[in-house]
Amino acid sequence: MRRRRKRRSWSRVARDWLPLVSMIAAYRMLHRWSEPLSKKAHVEPQRGFDSLVFRGTVPSVGIQRRHWNPAEPRWWDYATWLVYLSHFVVTPAVAGVLYVRDPAAFRRFRNIAVTGTFAGYATYVTYPAVPPWLASVRGDIEPTDRVMRTMWEHLGTPRVAAVFGEDSELAFPVGALPSLHAAAPFMVLLFFWDRAPRWRPVLVAYNVAMAGTLVYTADHFVFDILLGWGYAAAVHTGANRYASSKRPWRKSS
Repeated sequence: MRRRRKRRSWSRVARDWLPLVSMIAAYRMLHRWSEPLSKKAHVEPQRGFDSLVFRGTVPSVGIQRRHWNPAEPRWWDYATWLVYLSHFVVTPAVAGVLYVRDPAAFRRFRNIAVTGTFAGYATYVTYPAVPPWLASVRGDIEPTDRVMRTMWEHLGTPRVAAVFGEDSELAFPVGALPSLHAAAPFMVLLFFWDRAPRWRPVLVAYNVAMAGTLVYTADHFVFDILLGWGYAAAVHTGANRYASSKRPWRKSS
Protein backbone atom coordinates (compact mmCIF):
# COMPACT_ATOMS: atom_id res chain seq x y z
CA MET A 1 0.00 0.00 0.00
CA ARG A 2 2.81 2.38 0.91
CA ARG A 3 4.63 1.55 -2.34
CA ARG A 4 1.53 2.44 -4.32
CA ARG A 5 1.24 5.75 -2.52
CA LYS A 6 4.90 6.53 -3.19
CA ARG A 7 4.47 5.67 -6.86
CA ARG A 8 1.41 7.88 -7.07
CA SER A 9 3.17 10.74 -5.30
CA TRP A 10 6.21 10.52 -7.56
CA SER A 11 4.04 10.34 -10.66
CA ARG A 12 2.13 13.39 -9.44
CA VAL A 13 5.37 15.30 -8.90
CA ALA A 14 6.48 14.36 -12.42
CA ARG A 15 3.18 15.52 -13.93
CA ASP A 16 3.28 18.77 -11.99
CA TRP A 17 6.83 19.67 -13.05
CA LEU A 18 6.90 18.22 -16.56
CA PRO A 19 5.44 21.38 -18.19
CA LEU A 20 8.22 23.49 -16.66
CA VAL A 21 10.88 21.02 -17.74
CA SER A 22 9.40 21.04 -21.24
CA MET A 23 10.30 24.73 -21.55
CA ILE A 24 13.97 23.84 -21.33
CA ALA A 25 13.66 20.97 -23.77
CA ALA A 26 11.74 23.11 -26.25
CA TYR A 27 14.34 25.90 -26.10
CA ARG A 28 17.06 23.36 -26.78
CA MET A 29 15.16 22.24 -29.88
CA LEU A 30 14.94 25.81 -31.16
CA HIS A 31 18.66 25.66 -31.92
CA ARG A 32 17.90 23.34 -34.84
CA TRP A 33 16.20 26.26 -36.63
CA SER A 34 18.80 28.80 -35.59
CA GLU A 35 20.86 28.87 -38.80
CA PRO A 36 18.04 29.19 -41.39
CA LEU A 37 16.14 31.68 -39.23
CA SER A 38 19.26 33.80 -38.65
CA LYS A 39 19.41 34.61 -42.36
CA LYS A 40 16.03 36.35 -42.24
CA ALA A 41 16.12 37.69 -38.68
CA HIS A 42 14.68 41.19 -38.26
CA VAL A 43 16.16 44.29 -36.70
CA GLU A 44 12.99 46.30 -37.16
CA PRO A 45 10.80 47.55 -35.60
CA GLN A 46 12.92 47.31 -32.46
CA ARG A 47 15.83 49.39 -33.77
CA GLY A 48 13.56 52.08 -35.17
CA PHE A 49 11.51 52.27 -31.97
CA ASP A 50 14.58 52.61 -29.73
CA SER A 51 16.17 55.20 -31.99
CA LEU A 52 12.97 57.24 -32.16
CA VAL A 53 12.29 57.22 -28.42
CA PHE A 54 15.92 57.85 -27.44
CA ARG A 55 16.58 60.59 -30.01
CA GLY A 56 18.48 58.70 -32.64
CA THR A 57 20.68 56.50 -30.45
CA VAL A 58 20.02 52.89 -29.51
CA PRO A 59 20.30 52.85 -25.67
CA SER A 60 22.67 49.87 -25.55
CA VAL A 61 25.14 51.79 -27.70
CA GLY A 62 25.02 54.97 -25.65
CA ILE A 63 25.14 53.27 -22.24
CA GLN A 64 28.05 51.01 -23.13
CA ARG A 65 29.93 53.91 -24.64
CA ARG A 66 29.75 55.76 -21.31
CA HIS A 67 29.95 52.98 -18.73
CA TRP A 68 31.41 49.77 -20.17
CA ASN A 69 35.11 48.95 -20.19
CA PRO A 70 35.68 45.33 -21.29
CA ALA A 71 39.31 45.42 -20.13
CA GLU A 72 38.38 46.42 -16.59
CA PRO A 73 34.89 45.42 -15.37
CA ARG A 74 33.56 47.50 -12.49
CA TRP A 75 31.16 46.75 -9.65
CA TRP A 76 28.05 47.48 -11.70
CA ASP A 77 29.22 45.02 -14.34
CA TYR A 78 29.26 42.26 -11.75
CA ALA A 79 25.86 43.44 -10.49
CA THR A 80 24.33 43.21 -13.99
CA TRP A 81 25.97 39.81 -14.44
CA LEU A 82 24.22 38.55 -11.30
CA VAL A 83 20.87 40.10 -12.22
CA TYR A 84 21.02 38.50 -15.65
CA LEU A 85 21.80 35.06 -14.19
CA SER A 86 18.99 35.39 -11.65
CA HIS A 87 16.60 34.74 -14.54
CA PHE A 88 17.55 31.08 -14.40
CA VAL A 89 16.93 30.85 -10.65
CA VAL A 90 13.98 33.07 -9.69
CA THR A 91 11.17 31.37 -11.59
CA PRO A 92 12.12 27.80 -10.52
CA ALA A 93 12.63 29.01 -6.94
CA VAL A 94 9.22 30.69 -6.84
CA ALA A 95 7.64 27.57 -8.31
CA GLY A 96 9.36 25.40 -5.72
CA VAL A 97 8.19 27.49 -2.78
CA LEU A 98 4.62 27.57 -4.11
CA TYR A 99 4.68 23.83 -4.70
CA VAL A 100 5.38 23.24 -1.02
CA ARG A 101 3.16 25.95 0.46
CA ASP A 102 0.24 26.24 -1.96
CA PRO A 103 -0.11 23.58 -4.67
CA ALA A 104 -3.10 25.31 -6.28
CA ALA A 105 -1.15 28.56 -6.59
CA PHE A 106 1.80 26.56 -7.95
CA ARG A 107 -0.29 25.10 -10.75
CA ARG A 108 -1.65 28.50 -11.68
CA PHE A 109 1.83 30.06 -11.64
CA ARG A 110 3.20 27.14 -13.65
CA ASN A 111 0.49 27.48 -16.29
CA ILE A 112 1.12 31.21 -16.64
CA ALA A 113 4.88 30.72 -16.92
CA VAL A 114 4.60 27.90 -19.46
CA THR A 115 1.99 29.68 -21.58
CA GLY A 116 3.99 32.90 -21.69
CA THR A 117 7.21 31.08 -22.50
CA PHE A 118 5.76 29.04 -25.36
CA ALA A 119 4.05 32.14 -26.74
CA GLY A 120 7.52 33.68 -26.86
CA TYR A 121 8.97 30.60 -28.56
CA ALA A 122 6.25 30.72 -31.20
CA THR A 123 7.12 34.34 -31.91
CA TYR A 124 10.81 33.48 -32.19
CA VAL A 125 10.05 31.03 -34.97
CA THR A 126 7.53 33.17 -36.84
CA TYR A 127 9.38 36.47 -36.41
CA PRO A 128 13.07 35.87 -35.61
CA ALA A 129 14.76 39.04 -34.39
CA VAL A 130 18.33 40.04 -33.55
CA PRO A 131 19.43 41.49 -30.21
CA PRO A 132 21.61 44.64 -30.14
CA TRP A 133 24.90 42.75 -29.89
CA LEU A 134 24.09 40.69 -32.97
CA ALA A 135 22.77 43.76 -34.77
CA SER A 136 26.23 45.26 -34.18
CA VAL A 137 27.90 42.18 -35.65
CA ARG A 138 25.70 42.51 -38.73
CA GLY A 139 26.43 46.23 -39.01
CA ASP A 140 22.83 47.28 -38.35
CA ILE A 141 23.78 49.50 -35.40
CA GLU A 142 26.96 50.96 -33.95
CA PRO A 143 29.35 48.62 -32.09
CA THR A 144 28.25 47.01 -28.83
CA ASP A 145 29.75 44.23 -26.77
CA ARG A 146 27.85 41.28 -25.39
CA VAL A 147 28.71 41.98 -21.77
CA MET A 148 27.72 38.55 -20.48
CA ARG A 149 30.17 36.78 -22.77
CA THR A 150 32.98 39.18 -21.88
CA MET A 151 32.29 38.85 -18.16
CA TRP A 152 32.52 35.06 -18.30
CA GLU A 153 35.81 35.40 -20.19
CA HIS A 154 37.06 37.84 -17.56
CA LEU A 155 36.15 35.30 -14.86
CA GLY A 156 38.28 32.69 -16.62
CA THR A 157 35.47 30.49 -17.93
CA PRO A 158 35.79 30.53 -21.73
CA ARG A 159 33.56 27.47 -22.15
CA VAL A 160 30.67 29.22 -20.44
CA ALA A 161 31.44 32.38 -22.41
CA ALA A 162 31.10 30.38 -25.64
CA VAL A 163 27.46 29.69 -24.75
CA PHE A 164 26.80 33.39 -25.27
CA GLY A 165 28.39 33.48 -28.71
CA GLU A 166 26.74 33.70 -32.11
CA ASP A 167 27.63 30.09 -32.97
CA SER A 168 26.71 28.55 -29.62
CA GLU A 169 25.15 25.09 -29.76
CA LEU A 170 23.03 25.86 -26.71
CA ALA A 171 21.67 29.30 -27.54
CA PHE A 172 19.12 30.67 -29.97
CA PRO A 173 20.61 34.05 -30.94
CA VAL A 174 17.64 35.30 -32.97
CA GLY A 175 15.11 34.73 -30.18
CA ALA A 176 15.05 38.31 -28.95
CA LEU A 177 11.49 39.45 -29.57
CA PRO A 178 9.83 39.38 -27.07
CA SER A 179 12.32 39.38 -24.21
CA LEU A 180 11.48 36.41 -21.99
CA HIS A 181 14.20 37.64 -19.64
CA ALA A 182 11.94 40.65 -19.06
CA ALA A 183 8.65 38.75 -19.25
CA ALA A 184 9.49 36.24 -16.50
CA PRO A 185 10.05 38.72 -13.64
CA PHE A 186 7.04 40.72 -14.80
CA MET A 187 4.91 37.56 -14.56
CA VAL A 188 6.17 37.13 -11.00
CA LEU A 189 5.31 40.76 -10.23
CA LEU A 190 1.77 40.43 -11.57
CA PHE A 191 1.22 37.10 -9.84
CA PHE A 192 2.23 38.40 -6.41
CA TRP A 193 0.98 41.99 -6.72
CA ASP A 194 -2.21 41.25 -4.79
CA ARG A 195 -0.98 38.13 -3.01
CA ALA A 196 2.01 39.80 -1.33
CA PRO A 197 1.55 43.63 -1.28
CA ARG A 198 4.51 44.21 1.04
CA TRP A 199 6.82 42.74 -1.60
CA ARG A 200 5.76 45.22 -4.27
CA PRO A 201 8.82 47.50 -3.91
CA VAL A 202 11.11 44.50 -4.29
CA LEU A 203 9.20 43.19 -7.30
CA VAL A 204 9.28 46.57 -9.02
CA ALA A 205 12.97 47.08 -8.23
CA TYR A 206 13.83 43.65 -9.62
CA ASN A 207 11.97 44.33 -12.86
CA VAL A 208 13.69 47.70 -13.28
CA ALA A 209 17.07 46.11 -12.57
CA MET A 210 16.43 43.34 -15.11
CA ALA A 211 15.31 45.79 -17.78
CA GLY A 212 18.38 47.96 -17.23
CA THR A 213 20.61 44.90 -17.30
CA LEU A 214 19.21 43.66 -20.59
CA VAL A 215 19.78 47.02 -22.26
CA TYR A 216 23.25 47.50 -20.77
CA THR A 217 24.43 44.02 -21.75
CA ALA A 218 23.12 44.55 -25.32
CA ASP A 219 20.94 41.47 -25.01
CA HIS A 220 17.71 43.28 -25.82
CA PHE A 221 16.32 46.44 -27.31
CA VAL A 222 13.90 48.41 -25.13
CA PHE A 223 11.17 47.40 -27.60
CA ASP A 224 11.88 43.72 -26.83
CA ILE A 225 11.47 44.39 -23.11
CA LEU A 226 8.20 46.27 -23.50
CA LEU A 227 6.82 43.49 -25.69
CA GLY A 228 7.91 40.93 -23.10
CA TRP A 229 5.96 42.84 -20.46
CA GLY A 230 3.02 42.93 -22.82
CA TYR A 231 3.11 39.16 -23.30
CA ALA A 232 3.26 38.65 -19.53
CA ALA A 233 0.33 41.00 -18.94
CA ALA A 234 -1.75 39.33 -21.66
CA VAL A 235 -1.15 35.83 -20.29
CA HIS A 236 -1.82 36.95 -16.72
CA THR A 237 -5.07 38.64 -17.76
CA GLY A 238 -6.15 35.60 -19.74
CA ALA A 239 -5.45 33.32 -16.79
CA ASN A 240 -7.52 35.52 -14.47
CA ARG A 241 -10.45 35.58 -16.86
CA TYR A 242 -10.29 31.84 -17.30
CA ALA A 243 -10.27 31.33 -13.55
CA SER A 244 -13.21 33.70 -13.14
CA SER A 245 -15.20 31.86 -15.78
CA LYS A 246 -14.72 28.59 -13.90
CA ARG A 247 -15.91 29.84 -10.51
CA PRO A 248 -19.66 29.96 -11.23
CA TRP A 249 -19.56 26.45 -12.69
CA ARG A 250 -17.82 25.17 -9.56
CA LYS A 251 -20.38 26.80 -7.28
CA SER A 252 -23.31 25.42 -9.25
CA SER A 253 -21.88 21.95 -9.14
